[in-house]
Amino acid sequence: MGKILLLCLAALTCAGIGAALQCLKCDFTMFDIPCHTTTVTCQDGQLCAVIRGRAAGRKLIIQKDCVDKGKCNTNDTSTLAGIAYSTSYECCEGKLCNAAAGAGAQLSLVAGLAMLGAWLTRGL
Repeated sequence: MGKILLLCLAALTCAGIGAALQCLKCDFTMFDIPCHTTTVTCQDGQLCAVIRGRAAGRKLIIQKDCVDKGKCNTNDTSTLAGIAYSTSYECCEGKLCNAAAGAGAQLSLVAGLAMLGAWLTRGL
């Protein structure tokens, strides 16, 4: 009986080792509005992440998804419609670990950045 329990425990342990990482995916949101999320399974070499976009010193854009480990804890700078924005990648490793960050209605990143550009130009 003890051998059967030990064998079952070993099988469960091995099954857990090969399990893929699951994360929340939020295509896009602005101004920390709650986002509709789905659960996705990351590929090998990826971690859960919260991706934040900032423009004019304001935190405006948030996405959640799996990203390649190489992007973790990095920043990118890009320009859209003459507006410079920076993107930071905050990664974590654990089932649905990217749930905590605030993340509205789903929009494409391009549509969101266009809205951001219009809002920033209006404020200038």
